[in-house]
Amino acid sequence: QDTVIALQALAAYDEATYNTVTQNVVKITSKKPFEKVFIVNNENRLLLQQTTLPEVPGKYSLTVNGSGCVLMQTALRYNIHLPEGAFGFSLSVQTSNVSCPLDQPAKFDIVLISSYTGKHRTSNMVIIDVKMLSGFVPVKSSLDKVNYRSKIK
Repeated sequence: QDTVIALQALAAYDEATYNTVTQNVVKITSKKPFEKVFIVNNENRLLLQQTTLPEVPGKYSLTVNGSGCVLMQTALRYNIHLPEGAFGFSLSVQTSNVSCPLDQPAKFDIVLISSYTGKHRTSNMVIIDVKMLSGFVPVKSSLDKVNYRSKIK
């Protein structure tokens, strides 16, 4: 029922905001010499138009002139690519307590050691996504034994 109500709301919004003649000029500016102008009209109103902001953080102004409806959105991405050959982390993966009895499934522990090796004192955020080998599943009780440690250099 939530989906039906949401679709009805979207249809009502579209009906209220639809205009057969749509022409908008969207301008993004900053005190630094930066200006980007987007034209949104009937021909391109469903197309994504985007630009990269030259300085983040920074103060930007947005002006819209015209008629119709325009959606503006910003996205900030934190993953910064390191130069070629530079590594911000070391990673070691080993197995231990390997058991392969003939009448039972194989079992082993995964030992994963990761360290921040970058130029700064600490790293703001690290996510390590460990995927299981094909055909293996974690023993649920073993997940309680996962050891998370954070150490400042």
